[in-house]
Amino acid sequence: MAVESGVSLPRTRAGWLLLGVAVAALVSFYVAGATEHARVVNTARARADQSGYLWDAVAIHRNWQGTQDELIGERNRMPLYPGFLALFYDPALSPDAFFELGKRLNIRLSLVLLLVIRLIAHWRLPTAWASAFTLVVAFGYFIFKAGYAQSELLFYTFLFLAFLAQVHLLRSGTGRRDAGVAVLGGSIAALAHLTKAAALPLVGLFSGVYVVWEIGLFFSQAPDAGTGTPAPRSTRALRRAALLALYLGAFLLTLYPYIANSHRVFGHYFYNVNTTFYIWYDDWPAASVGTYQHGDGVGWPDLPPDQLPSMARYWREHSIAQIAARLADGLRDLVVVTYQRFWIAKFLVAYLAFAVALLLSARRAARDLIAAHLPLALFLAAYAVAYVLAIAFYKPISGTTTRMFLAHVAPLLFTLS
Repeated sequence: MAVESGVSLPRTRAGWLLLGVAVAALVSFYVAGATEHARVVNTARARADQSGYLWDAVAIHRNWQGTQDELIGERNRMPLYPGFLALFYDPALSPDAFFELGKRLNIRLSLVLLLVIRLIAHWRLPTAWASAFTLVVAFGYFIFKAGYAQSELLFYTFLFLAFLAQVHLLRSGTGRRDAGVAVLGGSIAALAHLTKAAALPLVGLFSGVYVVWEIGLFFSQAPDAGTGTPAPRSTRALRRAALLALYLGAFLLTLYPYIANSHRVFGHYFYNVNTTFYIWYDDWPAASVGTYQHGDGVGWPDLPPDQLPSMARYWREHSIAQIAARLADGLRDLVVVTYQRFWIAKFLVAYLAFAVALLLSARRAARDLIAAHLPLALFLAAYAVAYVLAIAFYKPISGTTTRMFLAHVAPLLFTLS
């Protein structure tokens, strides 16, 4: 994945002019398409949790003004994105006017996020692949999500950046640059979690693979990955452990104000109604009359412990066949709905087909590549399996798999590129 870009920039004034015209045309088309989608399709605040984010933004603004002290998000929605909306809120705005403003702000934010993604791709991929990657992300699904006052695109970008930092740490040595990436990566992973409470599994998978691999290297006396020369096992292990400590320390430090408040109110640091309770119901109607009706958004629900949903209770009360049927329904929805609603599905099929054909035509090179980067290959496999199954399993609660699946498209396309 660390292919040098080999960027070839225009060398003449005419070349720069043509490049500028092409970029301006693409940006104009993107803005026009996103704006039209927001105007024609996204006409209701209640669609896709937008009313909740707008409500949270108003609550945050009131907290900032000192006129009200509210618990933000009911530990369902996270505070970072509504905090962004709150920067632009004016009490004189009607709910409908704030909704329209939120849609326009998100389109502008999406352009900034695409610029960040383009710069990353420009740095890490060959020029043609970087351009293709950015265009597919922009017009495959960003354009359809930009005109919504919701956190998705900000979360997608933070998750992608956190993923890249993890990839770097799994392939790196123990230099100063790696320490900087560890701190930055942990902080970005925390920002992803503060945008949408779906980043913890990625942090857990990365940490688990990292620890297991480093323990294996410790006992195999592997050479230092940064220098290629043998290093004392204890020295290398301590340096690599320090990198993980920096990563997790930055992650927890960035999260601390939020999780400390969660612990104070709910008694648990990483409390979220979706991952703590709702995922273990059979569907949303069951959840809506369960902990939701017993105050799970303002405190620990007032239900007896034996009535609280949990993983252990779910496994006791459901057969393997029932669980398999739930996963199959979610996987079917993921494939069918994504293909029907977003252009990205066609691009994913093309990318995957090309990658499979390339691997089959160069099996030995593929095996050598995997062997040379085995911890990264293990991480990618664990990431793919864990999130696909989790998304499919959560479908009866969310009603859709697409919003969650799209968060992982950029990491997938980047890896294939």
